[in-house]
Amino acid sequence: MNRLSSIALASLMFAAASSANASQYADFLRDATTPYGQYRQSLVLTSSKDNIDRSQQAIAQFTQGWEDVVAKYATDVPRPFAGIADFSTKLTRPVAVGKEALALMKEGKVARAHAVLEEVRYLLWGMRVGSGINSIADKANDFHEAMEVVLDHAGDAKTPEELMAVGERYGPWLSIKWDEHALAGDLSAIRKEFDTAFADGRKVITDYLSALRKGDLDAAKKLASGVKNAYKKVWGLNPVL
Repeated sequence: MNRLSSIALASLMFAAASSANASQYADFLRDATTPYGQYRQSLVLTSSKDNIDRSQQAIAQFTQGWEDVVAKYATDVPRPFAGIADFSTKLTRPVAVGKEALALMKEGKVARAHAVLEEVRYLLWGMRVGSGINSIADKANDFHEAMEVVLDHAGDAKTPEELMAVGERYGPWLSIKWDEHALAGDLSAIRKEFDTAFADGRKVITDYLSALRKGDLDAAKKLASGVKNAYKKVWGLNPVL
C-alpha cells in the first residue's frame, strides 16, 4: 500500500472512530430541553417590562443549565453537529449571552436584554440548518423573520394604497412561510396540537393579508396582534431544540 493510500485509510478510520464515539443527538436534546425551555421563557418575559424579577430568574436558570450542557457536550459532539469545526465555541456562547443579558436586566435595560438574548436563537438555528436538521423551531424562525418585515412595513403605511402595496409585495411570502411549518420533520410528538395551531394561524394570516390587499388600515392594525399570537403558539409547541 502506497503512502497516499495509507493516509486515506487512516483518515477514514479516524472519521469512523470519531463518529462511533460521538454522543447521541437524542441524549443532547434530553439534557438541553430544560435550559432551552428557560431560554424561551426568558425571550417571552423580556418582551415587556412587566416581568423584571421573573425575567432575571429565567435568564439565570437558563445560563446555569446551559453551563451543564457545555460541560457534558463541548468535547463530546452530538453526531449531527460533528461537521461543525468550532462546535465547542458555539455551544459555549449562550452562557456568555445569558450573563450579558442578566447584567442588562439588573440595569433596567429590558429591551436591550431581549435583543441580546436573540443571538442564541440565531446561533442554534444556524447549527441545526448547517447540520441538516429539519425542525419546527426553525420553520417558526423563518416565519418570524418574514412576519417582522411585513408587520413593520404595514405599520409604516399611511395610506390605503401604501398598505395595498405591502400586501402585494410581501403577502405571498408570508403565506409560504406559514405553510412551510407543515414540512418540519419533528411534528409527530406534537401533531394534534400543531394541526390545531396551524389551522387557526392560517385563518388569522389569511384575514390579515385580506386587510392589506383591501388597504384597510384599521383592520390591519387590529389583526396584527393575532398574527404574532399565531406565531407564538406554533413556536411554543416544541420545547426542545
